[in-house]
Amino acid sequence: MPDDAAWADHLVVPDDARELAPDVDAYHRELRAARRARRWGWLTGSRAWQRWSFPIGMAAGALSLALLMFVLLAFESAPGKPARLAATPLASPSYAPGTRYGLLPDTPLASAPQGTTGSARSALSLRPALVALVPIPCRCGDVVAALAKQARIVGVRLDVVAPGSRDAEVSALPGQVRGVTPWYDGTGALAAAYGAHGVTVLVVDPDGVVSFVRRDTTVDLARSLPVQSLLLLPPYVSDAG
Repeated sequence: MPDDAAWADHLVVPDDARELAPDVDAYHRELRAARRARRWGWLTGSRAWQRWSFPIGMAAGALSLALLMFVLLAFESAPGKPARLAATPLASPSYAPGTRYGLLPDTPLASAPQGTTGSARSALSLRPALVALVPIPCRCGDVVAALAKQARIVGVRLDVVAPGSRDAEVSALPGQVRGVTPWYDGTGALAAAYGAHGVTVLVVDPDGVVSFVRRDTTVDLARSLPVQSLLLLPPYVSDAG
């Protein structure tokens, strides 16, 4: 090495080789970056990449943004669990109890078949609710299941009222269909008041008014009942069956 080399005046030789570790690490990083550049050079250096990389990137970004907006909108519009409707003070309609647009009759109902232990309450307390007056024998499991689904959508109970004789099928309904409460009308007053035939459905508003009556309800009719419009969009007007 010539003694008059200009750069030799600035050369510093460390006493410990470990002091060169940062420079060695930087050197190896540069080598790795160069290898990566060579590895992808066939793509990034191609004419097709230089021509299409920008529009493809823009299209991918737009699609990602559209997908994100779709997911957010779907999440916000997903139906949540409906709030349960609450009873309001009893109305004073001009129609007689036991008729459409009149109050539900003040009929005593038992929560268990005759001869067993259970609680009793007035039919007027079944509000708001979807009430199904069923015959004995019932043979109505499918219809009750369809009605229970309607009741859950709106946020009300499904009360199944049977004549006041012991019936194993009606008593077993809560174990087969979620959200069903069976009751027993010892005198059959409700069925007589509404001329029940087959499965007769009553929509009982929060104020105790029966706004809808449907007799001989089948599974298809149960699925298409306008329960939501009746209970959630007053005034309560619908065609009776």
